[in-house]
Amino acid sequence: MPVQEGSFKPYSEIITGSILYGTIGVFLDRVQDMSVGSILFSRLFFGLFMIFIYLLLSQGLEQLRPQRNKRYLLLLGLLNAITGICYFSSIRYSGISVAVLLLYTAPVYVNLLAPSVLGEHNNSKSLLPLLLAIAGVLLIAHPGEVLMSMDTGSDFGKGLFFGLLSGLSFGTTIITIRYLRHDYTGMAQTFWLTGVSLLFMLPSALSTSVNVFLENFNVLLLFGLTITFAAIIYLKGISGIRAQTGSILALVEPVSGIFFDSTFLKNPLYLSTFLGCAFIITAAYVVSRQELE
Repeated sequence: MPVQEGSFKPYSEIITGSILYGTIGVFLDRVQDMSVGSILFSRLFFGLFMIFIYLLLSQGLEQLRPQRNKRYLLLLGLLNAITGICYFSSIRYSGISVAVLLLYTAPVYVNLLAPSVLGEHNNSKSLLPLLLAIAGVLLIAHPGEVLMSMDTGSDFGKGLFFGLLSGLSFGTTIITIRYLRHDYTGMAQTFWLTGVSLLFMLPSALSTSVNVFLENFNVLLLFGLTITFAAIIYLKGISGIRAQTGSILALVEPVSGIFFDSTFLKNPLYLSTFLGCAFIITAAYVVSRQELE
């Protein structure tokens, strides 16, 4: 069902989905003795199962039938797998600050690519929220510390590479979702994105023993259901607004992640981080108001 002009619903869906995405760090902290690839596979598996059962019970399986632009569904799944692996690899090699900083360069790529790919021309009004969002990410990521640690060796270079790739693939994912909005519903896109990503992550799953999987079963199940629900409403929302706007609203995720990190994992909250979150929330508010005017 098309989104009505001036409706706040798609914005609230993206914000809600991004908040739920912020719980990823809490779930990862609870999973023991599993590789990143194996964890991602389990999350995708439970998510795909949840979507299929829901559509089966609601008699909505028909919307999963591939129609136009089938190859872009494969691209969507590949991009999702690349983003997840590169993001967590960046965390492993160069730390959370660098990973967050580079993942959320996505709005920059979206603003550069959306005009030519989607025909969504840049609006001078969108410059302020974009600058606010970038400033917020920089405050959260402590770029000064990042630059000071450039001499830490080859692992840091790997972290930079994976982080840049995660930001580029995340931005491309947002554009692809927007491009497919007329051909596939948010639910259908989530299903194919999850299913294709699952195939790419299958080799990682084979490295985990059955006993380890069963020990983490409850956490993995809740993880899969939560993040899949987040993906469904996020994709539904981003299909109804400009790609540039969606990429900025997605920055609510690191704000949410920081909240859960300090609340549940008891990690310290710094003033610069708090200010960065305030900048990002302000950017989300400004861009939403501008789009509704």
